[in-house]
Amino acid sequence: MSYVLHRAVTTALILGGMTLGAFAQTQSTAPAAWPNRVVRLMVPAAAGTAPDIMARTVGDRLSKVWGQPVTIDKRPGAGGVIGMAALKTAERNQHNFAFAPASVLTMSQYMFRPTQVDIVKDFTGVAMVGLSPMMIAVSASNPANTLADVINQAKKQPDQFVVVTAFQYSVPHLTADMLAKASGVPMRSVPVTQASQSVSAVINGDAQAVIDGVPLLDAMVKSGRLKAIGIFSDARVPGRADLPAVVETYPSMVVNGWFGIVAPIGTDPVAIDRINRDMASVVKQPEVIERFDTMGVYARNMTPDEFNTFWRQEITRWEGVLKDVGAKPVQ
Repeated sequence: MSYVLHRAVTTALILGGMTLGAFAQTQSTAPAAWPNRVVRLMVPAAAGTAPDIMARTVGDRLSKVWGQPVTIDKRPGAGGVIGMAALKTAERNQHNFAFAPASVLTMSQYMFRPTQVDIVKDFTGVAMVGLSPMMIAVSASNPANTLADVINQAKKQPDQFVVVTAFQYSVPHLTADMLAKASGVPMRSVPVTQASQSVSAVINGDAQAVIDGVPLLDAMVKSGRLKAIGIFSDARVPGRADLPAVVETYPSMVVNGWFGIVAPIGTDPVAIDRINRDMASVVKQPEVIERFDTMGVYARNMTPDEFNTFWRQEITRWEGVLKDVGAKPVQ
């Protein structure tokens, strides 16, 4: 072999070895595909509540898609602030998220003024899961059959027409005040301490109407004890096409509870995009649709950017409503 040829072969072998070594090093230090460990969904609500049931429903299916366990970590208290603060201080391992209801993500920051967490600044939207519209109903014996009938009844009984709801400053309570404002008709909005009490008040004739989420009221409608009048969604909903949307009468009256997944600021966009994409597929599964329907929840897909925009709009809206009714933050 000539000297020139020998040098060429030697150089090629050396460079080849360097290339293979560099490739091996790159492969060994490259991050593993997400997820590569247990994914935790923090639920700032109690066991057996809608957020808990929904999180477990989608978590079971996502774990099969990802090949990694999805654990549900329930942290109720202080309007959800305790759970969100726990997520903020959790290990930044790209695998910790929150599955939270709208009330936590839009109202808690105003109502509790937490110092340990800023829900608006410390988290970013990952995926919208679903919407849960409010419903208005009257006693089955009430002659009213439409929202116009209900409003006319209220006009004839100024300040005596009682709309009962669960809990002061809850979404149903605020919805009642918003309806009175939109219609220009005074109504007494009376919150009670238990949702079941609001239904009993209407059935017993102590109140004229009730506003709450679909599951509670729909069960009473199906039993023949209540009559559904309208739903506060942006359109008529699947399976209840005969129930008018309140926006057909008052365009501003879209009032939904909703549920979404959020992540600590700084979470890898790869993880966010993966959850968003896979969640969109999971909520289309027939058994998930059926399970959500029993809770009056309707899947709604949004990109992370769309969800963040929607979330910010909802924060602004509800803070304005809370100020209008004179709600004071808990000290």
